Amino acid sequence: MTRPDGLRHKESRRATEHAWGRTVRRTLGVLLLGLAYAPLYRLMDTSSEAPHREVSVEVAELTLELAWWGTVVTLLLAWILTRFLPAQRVRSLGRHFMRWLAKPPLALYSLAMALLTGTLTVLTSRFLYLGFFTNVDEIASMLHARYLANGLLAGPIGAAPEAWLIPNTLMVAEGWVSHFPPTHLFAMAGFTWIGIPTLLGPLSAAALSGLVALSLPRLLPERVGLTRLCALVVALCPFVIFLGAGSMSHVSAAAFAVAVLYAGLRAREGSPGWSLMAGSAVGLMVADRPLIGLVLGSVFTLGLWVPAAFGANPRGLRWFAQRIAGTLAGGAPFAALLGWYNQRLFGHPLTLGYLAAFGDRHELGFHMDPWSYDYGLPEAVAFTSTDVLNLGIQLLETPFPLTAVIGVWLLLRARVGRGEWVLLAWALSPIVAHSFYWFHDVRMLFEAAPAWIVLGVIGTLDLAGEPVESDRRPLQSLGRDVAVWAALIGVIGAAVWGIPNRWTSYRWSGETLGRITSPVLPTADRAIVFVHTSWNERLSSILQGAGAMRQDSVITSLRRNTNCGLHLYALAREARILDDGVGLPEVDLLQIPGVPADIERPPSPAGATVRVRRGEPFPELCVRERRADRFGAVALAPLLWQGALPGMDDERPLFVRDLGPERNQRLLDGYPDRYPWVFVPKDPEQPPEIVPYAEAMAVLWGPAPVSQNP
Repeated sequence: MTRPDGLRHKESRRATEHAWGRTVRRTLGVLLLGLAYAPLYRLMDTSSEAPHREVSVEVAELTLELAWWGTVVTLLLAWILTRFLPAQRVRSLGRHFMRWLAKPPLALYSLAMALLTGTLTVLTSRFLYLGFFTNVDEIASMLHARYLANGLLAGPIGAAPEAWLIPNTLMVAEGWVSHFPPTHLFAMAGFTWIGIPTLLGPLSAAALSGLVALSLPRLLPERVGLTRLCALVVALCPFVIFLGAGSMSHVSAAAFAVAVLYAGLRAREGSPGWSLMAGSAVGLMVADRPLIGLVLGSVFTLGLWVPAAFGANPRGLRWFAQRIAGTLAGGAPFAALLGWYNQRLFGHPLTLGYLAAFGDRHELGFHMDPWSYDYGLPEAVAFTSTDVLNLGIQLLETPFPLTAVIGVWLLLRARVGRGEWVLLAWALSPIVAHSFYWFHDVRMLFEAAPAWIVLGVIGTLDLAGEPVESDRRPLQSLGRDVAVWAALIGVIGAAVWGIPNRWTSYRWSGETLGRITSPVLPTADRAIVFVHTSWNERLSSILQGAGAMRQDSVITSLRRNTNCGLHLYALAREARILDDGVGLPEVDLLQIPGVPADIERPPSPAGATVRVRRGEPFPELCVRERRADRFGAVALAPLLWQGALPGMDDERPLFVRDLGPERNQRLLDGYPDRYPWVFVPKDPEQPPEIVPYAEAMAVLWGPAPVSQNP
C-alpha cells in the first residue's frame, strides 16, 4: 500500500529538517570546542602600542592554560573515580534533588531565586567592592544620573570643563553628559534620588534570576525538574553575581532581555496583549544597550513567533500581525524617548552619544577603530576567541570551560529541541553581533549568560545521564560515568578554588583603596579638593574642553606626540579660540596605529606617563608640568562621583582636577565659600594625602614661568 503524496512530502520535509539541524548542531559543536581550546586570539597584532589588545592576549594565554590543564586533570580524576566509586549513587541523589526543587509553586520558586541572587549581589557589593564603583563606565553613568535625579539633563560646568571631564563624558550644547543611552541612566537616577544608588545592579540581577525561573518552564515544558535546577544555577552563577553587584548597564539590559523572553513566550501561548509588554521591554533594552537590544529583542519576538505563525502547525498571518502590532506599540514610547534624548544632547534622533564622543569609527563593521587600529576579520576572530574563552571559565569558575561542555553535547546529542534552539540563538547571536564591534570584553556577553548556563546544565545532565539502549559499547557507558564525576569535580573546584580566586582578584588592594577613597579632611569647612592627576590626564581634559577635540582624536594624539609638544599645541588651540591670529605648533594628528619610532617613555612615578623625543626643546613650561608629577599622580574619576558636583549645592567636598595654580584660580574664584586642599602623594612610594593648598602649590608647581599662558 502506497502512502499519500502529502504524507510522503511531510516525512521528506522532516528528514530534510533533521539533516539540516544535525549539520548545524555539529558545526556549532566544533566551533565551540575550537573557541574553548584553540589559541585563535594569537591572530591579534599587538606589535604596536595597543594596551587593550596586549592585555586581552595576556589574559587569554593564562585562561587557555587553565582550560587545558583544568580539563586534563578533571578528566583524569573523573576516570580514576569511576574505577573505584559507582556513579549511580550520584545520579540518584541528583534525581531526588531535582524532584525536591520541582515541589514549590513556580511563582514562589521564582521569587526565591530572585531573593537569592539579590542577597548575594548586595553582599558582594558591600563586602567585596565596599560600595565603590569598579569601572569608569559606572562612574560616568553615576555622574550623569546625579544630574538627572536633580532635574538637569546635563551638568553646568561652565568655563572650566577641563577641571571635571573624565573618560566616557563629553561637553555638548546642553552641558556635561555621559555618552550612554538613557534607560540605564534614568533608572540609576531614580535609585540616586531615593538614596540607594548602588542598588540598581543587584535589583536588576535579582529580576534577571526571577524571570529566568519563570521563563524556562515555558521554554522547556517537558523538563520541569531540569528547568528548576537551571534557574538555581543561574541564581548562584558567579559571573552573574560579580557583575550584578556593580552598576553596569549590561545588568539592567539583561533583565530587560529576559523580560522580553517571558512576555514573548506568553504572547506565543496566549493573549496578544503580552506582545505589548514584550515591545516595552524591547524598547527599554534598545534605549539601554542598542545593539544587544535589537539582536535579542528580535530573537525573543520574531524568533518565537515566526515558527509559531508559519511552521508545522501555523497560526496564520493575522495571529502574527497582532503580535507585531503590539510589539511596535509597546516599543514606540521608548523609541521616542531615545530619539528625543539623542536630539537634545547629540543633535540628531539617530546619533548616539558614542558617535558624538568618538565619531564614525565607533560604528559597527570592519574599519579603523577609535584608537586608530585596524579592526578586520582577523581581529574579529581573535577578539571573539578571547571573549568565548574567558566566558567559558568565568561563567561558573569551573576548572574547565562550560562552552566546551556545550560543544561536546552538540556533537553527541541526537536531536536539539525547539526550546534548545532558542537557547542557542540567545547564546550565540550576541557573539555574532559583537564580532562586528571593535570593543571586546567578556562583560559584553553578560546578556547571554543565562542561556550559556542553561545549555551547560542541559549538556552536563545529558552527557552524564542514565545509560540508554543506544549506549551499546562499554566506552559509551564509561563516558557517562566520567561525565558524572567530572561535573562533581567541576562544582567542587569552583567552590573551593575558582570562586575564591576570582573574589581575591576583584578585591581592592590597600594601595588602590588609598587612591579611590574620599579623603578625610582636617576641618569641617566646605572644601574644594584639587586632585593632582597626571600630565596625560590634564592634557586629555584640556584638549577635550569646550568640545575642542573628540575623544578618538585625543587618544591617538596622546600616543603619537610628546607631552610637551602636545601641551604647547593645546594651549595655543585654547588661545586661538579667543584670537584667530594665534598660530598652532606642528603636532602629529594622524589617525593611524602605532607610535613614532623616535618617541620614548622614560621611567615615571606611579600614575604618570611621559613621552619625550630626543633632542626636542623642553621649555620651562614643560619642565614645570613634568616636575609637578614627580611624587606621582591620582586619577580624578574614582573620587569625583563621591563628592559635590558643580551646579548642585552639596556639603560634600567638591573634587576638581589640579591644573596648576594659574588655571586653578578660576575655580577658587568660582567657589569662594569652599576651603581649598590638594590630594596628592608626598612621596612616590606613599599613598596620596590631603595637603594644604598653598603648601602643595608651592612644592608641586613653584612659581609660574615667564612664558606661562593659561
